[in-house]
Amino acid sequence: MHRSTVICSLTIAALFSCVAGVATLEKRQASDSGIPTVDDVTNPVCKPFVAIRDAIMGDIFHAGGRCNDNARAAIRLSFHDAGTFSLSLEAAGEDNGGADGSFLVDPDEVLRTENNGMQNIVALLKPLPERFNVSAGDVLHLAGTLAVLACPGGPVVNTYVGRGPVKNVNPHNLIPDTHDTIPNIIDRFNDMGISVREAMALIGSHTCARQRFVDQAFANDTFDTTPEIWDIRFYSETKRNESDPGVFRLPSDLGFAQNSLTKDDYNRFVGSLSTQEDWAREYADAHEKMSLLGQDVKTLTDCTEIMPETIHLRDITVTSSGGAVDPAVDPGKLEAEIQRTRSIWLQ
Repeated sequence: MHRSTVICSLTIAALFSCVAGVATLEKRQASDSGIPTVDDVTNPVCKPFVAIRDAIMGDIFHAGGRCNDNARAAIRLSFHDAGTFSLSLEAAGEDNGGADGSFLVDPDEVLRTENNGMQNIVALLKPLPERFNVSAGDVLHLAGTLAVLACPGGPVVNTYVGRGPVKNVNPHNLIPDTHDTIPNIIDRFNDMGISVREAMALIGSHTCARQRFVDQAFANDTFDTTPEIWDIRFYSETKRNESDPGVFRLPSDLGFAQNSLTKDDYNRFVGSLSTQEDWAREYADAHEKMSLLGQDVKTLTDCTEIMPETIHLRDITVTSSGGAVDPAVDPGKLEAEIQRTRSIWLQ
């Protein structure tokens, strides 16, 4: 059963406020392809968002079942848009950040140093609110939840629409820096309303990320050895901290694996296929919170039913046995699932 949503807050490279819920497939009426059509969608509020979904998955991500740079950037963008939310600013009645899409309205936000590398995804998403007559926040955060699914293994994240216009630009200096101390980063998470366990689930999105600006000598390095797959290798490989070719270790990620404040919750996500499923569920819950930061969920509409089916790693591995970084994905099974569940967006 779909969990009810409550209001609370969250993130690293940016995050989060409010809910507790697991993305479920029961409420979605998907076609045989795993892609709900307009006719499958039961809530009339959600029907117009099918076209927006298709514009993002097809025109922007280009191949809805494969991680590409636009999908990676959309995940990061959703973190940075929501991650300037602050409980202390809210309590003081000051201008606050949140999951409102201000990146698509204020031309200066993407020029900030911490937001470097997101110029292209902002430019691609910026025309969609006017084109489809919806809010910037709904477009940006739909792109974020779809981007998770564009990476095989990524879970369905409960997705909401109905955000209002942007009230103010994101405050400065609230995105955690990878070179900051772990206690300072955790304090920032707390100010978002995010627990250590939620933060450790969220950083797992680095499994499909690349670094370009922390150290430009290693630009385009990934954070684990399987950057095209949404899996838990990031956790085990970062903890091991060996020199994998083309893999970069963020100082904060190494700190999370070792610091007494975070290592217990970090280690929850080091494991095998069953741990992969556990992490996917916890990540989905945490990302949902992020996407609602600063929003009143009672005024929003749950449109998770428009989301495509997830590509479960358990269905595409070479074997069902293995440890933290095994079993490997079977390329043939993966391609078959991509063709089955993402066919209308493939180019």
